[in-house]
Amino acid sequence: MKSRPYIPLVAKVLGWLLLHLLLLSVAFVAFVAWQLGLGLDSLLSGSAGDRLRDFGETARSQVMGRPPAEWNGTLQALGDRKNVKVAFFDPIFPKSFPSAIPRNVLERIKKLPQPRQGPPEGRPPPMGLEDMPPDENALSPSRPRPDRPLPQEAVTPLFLMRGEGGDGYWAGIHLRMAPEGGMRPPLRPRLLLIRAEHLDGSGMFFEFKPWLWGGLAVLGLSLAFWTPFVLGITRYLHRLKLATEGISSGQFQVALPYRGKDELSSLGDSIETMAKRLDHLISGQKRFLGDAAHELCAPLVRIRTGLGILEMKLSGECAPQLASIEADAAELAALVEEILAFSRAGNRRPNLLPVNLKDILHQAIAREGGSLEIQLQIPDGLVVQADAALLGRAVGNLLRNASIHAGVTAHVTLVATEEEEHCTLTVADDGPGVAEHELARLFEPFYRPDRSRSRETGGSGLGLAIVRTAIEACQGEVSAHLPASGGFSVTIRLLKSPC
Repeated sequence: MKSRPYIPLVAKVLGWLLLHLLLLSVAFVAFVAWQLGLGLDSLLSGSAGDRLRDFGETARSQVMGRPPAEWNGTLQALGDRKNVKVAFFDPIFPKSFPSAIPRNVLERIKKLPQPRQGPPEGRPPPMGLEDMPPDENALSPSRPRPDRPLPQEAVTPLFLMRGEGGDGYWAGIHLRMAPEGGMRPPLRPRLLLIRAEHLDGSGMFFEFKPWLWGGLAVLGLSLAFWTPFVLGITRYLHRLKLATEGISSGQFQVALPYRGKDELSSLGDSIETMAKRLDHLISGQKRFLGDAAHELCAPLVRIRTGLGILEMKLSGECAPQLASIEADAAELAALVEEILAFSRAGNRRPNLLPVNLKDILHQAIAREGGSLEIQLQIPDGLVVQADAALLGRAVGNLLRNASIHAGVTAHVTLVATEEEEHCTLTVADDGPGVAEHELARLFEPFYRPDRSRSRETGGSGLGLAIVRTAIEACQGEVSAHLPASGGFSVTIRLLKSPC
């Protein structure tokens, strides 16, 4: 098999990140070059300049043929329709504009080309106007005559800027106007000023829609690039999480999909290896306990047989000593039986079949209930998927545990509730319970709470371990709780049978 190159996860993340940033940079530079350039004036070379030129053409056509005194009144109606303020700039009376003109806008107007010849005597030089002869009626070869078509640059956007201190957004348009009167009037320059409150200028200065669509396009491309990579990582991490949760609950058969060679793949291999070793260790431990218990059975039988023979041959004076030895042998026999039961529960292949839960509980109560006061709350016809022998052994151990720790006359309730695909069986008693910090260890083999470590009441410490092993073999879950009303309860969760 061909060896694949090892690519660290950090290299993959950095590579995708650099590619993402490069994509964003290219898109941003291209968009800025197209729409913004180096400043607001650069918008005039694009669609904003075309819109201002169209507006200037409309304004020029509406005032042409009217007396100059009526121009600004005509333009006011045009500006109201566009929600902007518009008027011709008067270099002599700049305050005649409908709004105060900011200082930076006036400075910009001053920097516009000045006339090469002086103005008529007694008048100040005009601000922001192109070449104009001192005599408005003078004709020269350089100026167009009425019988000539108007030049292409009859309407020219000059600037677009923001007013000082955020005083709106201003645009200047150069118009060549023919004054009233005269047979052959020359074209004279006029500066049309437009003021808008916002950068969009009612759609004339700037359009936000291209930015919006461009941003959405970049976001969409970014998602298309990153989503497969991120989903691949998160899916694999989710599988690692499920695998570790299964290991923590005793399910050591872990199989993770192949995903190449990186840190996550190495982690998955390590988890699989750990699960196999744990499975080997736990299985070996159970086999050892089973083998040891099995090997103890034969000498234990011989010991008890020998005790029976001695009891018949010795005098009555030795009866107390023989009875003590017999009690110890009986306790040892019970422990061996518990170890064998624990080993069988963990090593045997479960026979999972649909079983009636109420029938299993009645059998366990008849076998282990004794003098306990037992209350059943089980729905009729509730069928679960389980091994009948293992489930019966688990419930029997819980009843025996209640009898030992809560007393032979304790009150025990068995309540079953149905869910969509599972059912929950809760076995609760009114005994003294255990310390809360001991709940997590109660299902460990040979573990007994401190208060019950005596031989008389503590048991072998395998009862709840057998419960957990039996329920897990039935593909269920088991947990211990301390009810708010007191006592002790164990919850068993099993799959419901589909039939």
